[in-house]
Amino acid sequence: MVEALGLSLVQFLFYLINFLLLIGILGKFLYKPFINMLDSRSQSIKDAFDSAEATNRKADEKLENYNRRIAKVEAEGKEIIRESKAKADQQAKKIVDEANAKAAQIVQNAERDIERDRARALADMKTEVTSLALLAAAKIMEKDLANTGEQEKIVDQIIKEAGTQGWQN
Repeated sequence: MVEALGLSLVQFLFYLINFLLLIGILGKFLYKPFINMLDSRSQSIKDAFDSAEATNRKADEKLENYNRRIAKVEAEGKEIIRESKAKADQQAKKIVDEANAKAAQIVQNAERDIERDRARALADMKTEVTSLALLAAAKIMEKDLANTGEQEKIVDQIIKEAGTQGWQN
């Protein structure tokens, strides 16, 4: 059969041995290093994916940490604003209360001054009325008291004189 192809059995065996030696040599020197290189490359890719996954986990943890910090800072900011608003409201209420107290004090002082001036005016009026009554009594005593119409004229005259002279202080 080999001879039908135009080859001798020795040549065929020589080619076969050469082929098997070539496969053995290639397997030893090329195939195993190539497989080792592929395994190494596969391992390095797997390591790169693992490293990327670990990096992503760390990044997610940091992001979560930053988000918690931001939420905490926002909550603190809101609390500071709430406290500031409460303090401002309290100060405003205090200012209004102080203003109301001062206004009430001013009104009370004004009412006291008015009452004092009123009392003084009443006292002055009593003094004037007393003076007028004494003056009228003196005038009446000077005149003849027999005539009753004369008494009314004297009182009218005293009132006119008091009006023209003004109140005595």
